[in-house]
Amino acid sequence: MRIAIVVNKFPVLTETFIVNQITSLIDGGHDVTILSLTKGETENCHEAIRQYHLLDKVHYLIKEPKRKITRFTFFIKYLLKNSKRYKVSKVIKALNIFRYKTQAVSLHTFYRNQWFLGEDFDVIHAHFASVGVFVTGLRKDGFFPKSKLAVSFHGSDIIPQNIERYKQNYKLLFEKMNLITYNSEYTLAVLEKTTTIDSRFKLLPVGLDVNKFKTAETIVRKEPFEILFCGRLVNFKAPDLAVEIVNELVKKGHNIHLSIVGEGPLQKKLKDLIHNYGLEQNISLLGAISQEQIVAHLRKTAVFLLPGITEEETKRAENQGLVIQEAQAMQVPVVVSDAGGMKYGLVDNVTGFVVKEKDIHSFVKKLETLIQNEPLRMEMGKKGRAFVAEHFDSKVLYHKLLRYYNLLLDENFTH
Repeated sequence: MRIAIVVNKFPVLTETFIVNQITSLIDGGHDVTILSLTKGETENCHEAIRQYHLLDKVHYLIKEPKRKITRFTFFIKYLLKNSKRYKVSKVIKALNIFRYKTQAVSLHTFYRNQWFLGEDFDVIHAHFASVGVFVTGLRKDGFFPKSKLAVSFHGSDIIPQNIERYKQNYKLLFEKMNLITYNSEYTLAVLEKTTTIDSRFKLLPVGLDVNKFKTAETIVRKEPFEILFCGRLVNFKAPDLAVEIVNELVKKGHNIHLSIVGEGPLQKKLKDLIHNYGLEQNISLLGAISQEQIVAHLRKTAVFLLPGITEEETKRAENQGLVIQEAQAMQVPVVVSDAGGMKYGLVDNVTGFVVKEKDIHSFVKKLETLIQNEPLRMEMGKKGRAFVAEHFDSKVLYHKLLRYYNLLLDENFTH
């Protein structure tokens, strides 16, 4: 199967789920091309990108030069250099002045459709709705009529505050897409307020390669008791609440240490909170780190904490939180809030605890339970890994995605 994965930027350190999906498709024997609107950071990237030579599979969108002479000169040079990639009939179509008028004369249609002037893709899969809007705009122009279109919603593209705007901006996307995936029941609930849900909408959480999240055979964790927070330092992920929770635990005499992984606008607020509470020995701000470094931290972590909230102004909350599954894969119990879709990514009281959002007292109680009960932590850890392996492993999700793709390519499929 020829598959185009279309993204806004590649690679992106925090979007491991896209890399996981791409590598699973490659392992499945499919011909995968990555189409990226912009270029990401290529120096500090995930090991899988090097291992699978993914940078060799990326085509970045070449921006249309503003000056006419530069635009036409580059157009000729580019065609000559990449002549084997293009079909003459498709180039001629992009330059059809009767259909596209000044857009063709100015070469605008060529630059917009440059990715799709060669062999047809069986499936064009856009990640995030904004990229899906770009793809469906090209379909509206009459390009790649035979390809099936898919889009995956991940959270930042379906914020409750913006629903009325989405109804207009995503109208063409909802009309043209053959497959629309969402990562949790929470995301679906927001989509239901935006459009009519039909059989094209399918649950597809983002996943991980469980085999890359292996803990030591014998887990020896010494004091201080290690807690990990990992995520963007933004309001709805509530890293400041994590500091408040640790402050309460320290006041109760617990010897604990919290590592906060991530960066974002709340960094200064966190530094001030840590200083004001005198918690410099109990809390470390580690900034953004690689996937491999996160795994290393999880190996020495006793509990993972993500006390996210529903943001008052935007009504935004965590849609899935893949790091919750990554922690469980490392046999680390998780303690999360009931905001958004986090609660769907664990089994409450079995692989971790779900706590009412903003309830610091209840967070402290659940963490104390785990601090004081090592056998419970061990049991939750083992059950957490089994849960993730069954529901979130990349291979499991690959087979689910493949079923969706095959359904699209079925000649009897109606959408």
